[in-house]
Amino acid sequence: MSLLRARPTYPTDDVREKVARRVARLSEAEMLDWADVAGSAIARTLRDFHRSHEPELLQEAREAISALQGVIDTLAERELRAK
Repeated sequence: MSLLRARPTYPTDDVREKVARRVARLSEAEMLDWADVAGSAIARTLRDFHRSHEPELLQEAREAISALQGVIDTLAERELRAK
């Protein structure tokens, strides 16, 4: 048995990677706008889930979280390259 198994991929990983590639071409201000929109989407879908308990809303929240992670990853990479 290998100790270094591949981590399973999830559909939200694709969202994270796509967003990271897309925002890599944007300015920092535009990336922060993307982060703001993703954060608002997270709050909105969780609020809606609290009201209706529709499982689809949790998937939307996961995708928004992945999008936010993609923006944060790109910002962090830029900061590392700048140093």
